This record gives sequence, structure tokens and C-alpha cells, in this order.
Amino acid sequence: MAYIRGKDVIRTKNPEHDLKQSYRKVFWLSTGISFFLHALAAILFPTFEIQAGAGKKDQIIIQMEDIPETRQIQRPPPPPRPAVPIETESDDVPDDVTIETTDLDFDQAPVDLPPPPPPGSTDAPEEEEILEFWKVEEKPGLKKNVKPKYPEIARKAGLEGKVFVKFMVGRNGRVQQVQVLRGQEIFRQAAIDAVMQFVFSPAMQNDKPVNVWMTQAITFKLHE
Repeated sequence: MAYIRGKDVIRTKNPEHDLKQSYRKVFWLSTGISFFLHALAAILFPTFEIQAGAGKKDQIIIQMEDIPETRQIQRPPPPPRPAVPIETESDDVPDDVTIETTDLDFDQAPVDLPPPPPPGSTDAPEEEEILEFWKVEEKPGLKKNVKPKYPEIARKAGLEGKVFVKFMVGRNGRVQQVQVLRGQEIFRQAAIDAVMQFVFSPAMQNDKPVNVWMTQAITFKLHE
């Protein structure tokens, strides 16, 4: 409120809004409420316990140890070999007779071997080289041709055919080996017998007779 007195204005505070006058009242009211709340908390919670957090985990410690390497100084002996039963026609031999292992002493066994040839000796056997037909300088020439004997069974059956053979002509011009490449079985032996009787002039390589492989077809016809 304000009172006008002459030129001066006198102002006075409203008691309801004066903080100084209500300070003591507010202080004691707050203190009473706080005391009441603490007393209520003490009645509701007479004890107060603090639970500890999770304990510390145990630490795992790994230790490395050096283990010495094991070595097998001596191998164990092999197991004995089982005995092998043998058959016999004699009734005097019991059924349980078996062949036992036999130890041979090769250091004391007499061996009669010829002495080795001295170095540079020409007596040592040499493996003869067999060349292919197209490799030699001079081809072998046929000097004697033998007609194969017609198998009687094939003749009666009216069969005809052809047998391909590979044979080796030696340095003397004679056939020494015969191989059947293909052909009917009924004519094979007759073809081999005929080729073994062929005679050639030997093949020449570097002015020397050599062994050579040749291939030829032997034909079997009823009417020639």
C-alpha cells in the first residue's frame, strides 16, 4: 500500500507477502517435515544393508612345460610268421605237420660263379639291338617264301582270313621271333609256321648286318 503525504509517498509491505516475517515459520515447518520423513524411514527400514557387487573372477593361469621327446632306441622284434599247412598223399604223415621257417646262412653257402670278365674283354655277352624296318639303310630282301598250310578245319568250313604277324630277321637272314598282331585264331599257328621258314638277305646298317623287325600279312584263300 502506498500513502501520499504531501509530496512524499510512503510505502508499506503487505504482511502476507513479507518473506522476512514468514521465514521463521517456513523454517520450522520444513524442519518438522524433514524430521517426520526421517522418522518414518527409520520405522519402515530399521536396518540398512549394502549388498556387495559380483566378486572378482578367478584368474586362470596356464603353465607350459617342456616335455622331453621320447625316442625308440630299439624296435620290437616282429611277430612269428604262422606256419603254412601242406598237403600230402601219405597216410603216415600226421595232419598237423607244417612248414617251419628256415634260416639260411648265405655267407657260408657255397656258390660256384664264373669270375667276371677282365676290363676291355670281348668275351662279355652283348645285348643285340633290334632295329625297326624303316631305320635300316638296306632293307632285308625275301629269298625264300613259304606258302602257309591251310588248316583242314577251316577248309571244310569254307573259311578265309588274314593274319598280321611281326617277326624279327636276324643277322643271318633267318626268322627268329614271331608275334601275332591280329587275325583269326584258326589261322594263327599256320601263319607262324610259314613265317618261321622264310629266308631273307640280312638288313645292313653302317655296312654291317643287323637284326630288324618286320611286319607282314599272311593271307588264307581257298581258291588261288
